[in-house]
Amino acid sequence: MKVVDAQVHPWKNGESTGHHRRTPITQDVLEEEMLAAGVDRVVLVPPLWDPDGNAYALDMAQQAPEKFAVMGLLDTTVAAGPDLAERVRNWRSQPGMVGIRLLLNTPDRLAPWTQGQLDALWPVAEQSGLTVAMLIPGQLDIARQVAQAHPGMKLIVDHLGVPRGASGAAAFRHLPELLALAQFPNVRVKAVGVGDYALDPYPFRSLDEPLKRVFDAFGAERVIWGSDLTRLHHTYSQCVSHFRDHLAFLSEGELAAVMGRNMLDLLDWK
Repeated sequence: MKVVDAQVHPWKNGESTGHHRRTPITQDVLEEEMLAAGVDRVVLVPPLWDPDGNAYALDMAQQAPEKFAVMGLLDTTVAAGPDLAERVRNWRSQPGMVGIRLLLNTPDRLAPWTQGQLDALWPVAEQSGLTVAMLIPGQLDIARQVAQAHPGMKLIVDHLGVPRGASGAAAFRHLPELLALAQFPNVRVKAVGVGDYALDPYPFRSLDEPLKRVFDAFGAERVIWGSDLTRLHHTYSQCVSHFRDHLAFLSEGELAAVMGRNMLDLLDWK
């Protein structure tokens, strides 16, 4: 089984904000942790706190394309403008860049969406086959509107739509709204570091029921595993083995899809 982590924030400049980990995740550090946890490849998701995040992640991907690819950050507070469509059209011309990530999780980052300044992005992403991941806690209707209007666009809902800082039952109160998105075949969900939503210790048995509901709705072919390593309060190895070894309702083939194949296929990462 090839294990592909769908979300790690690499950085060397700036200070992490809102995440547990404070020491930078450089290429050397990440490769060492991947080896210890049994992770083969990582999708690098540059963090907002590093002003050189996209450039640093791309450098890592270009140095080790067999290990790293980049889902680059498009800051919505500065991206909306007359050149937005052209920027998105040329997004993957950068070696190592395989997708785009949008943060729509604060009022200032949501403003370009509500004002229609991102309208040019969606048709270009759809036409070019660009995968778009969205961080939209409390705003899942954005995914519904985009998926419905652009059925050919490949869309990922990050963190299963869980509100930031939520845990226990509160982390899954939005589940009916999330599961309703399963009606759109172009929507995937990213189950990232979900152990941090549990109030019980590893292997997080309290998560079995909500996770099974997610899998029942979307099917294993539309669920993507990831760690979000900077957030974890448990070990990287436990994050891997939680899915790989403790979700009894998944078959071996389904696990192989969730733990790696889905992301490789979606990003066309050979």
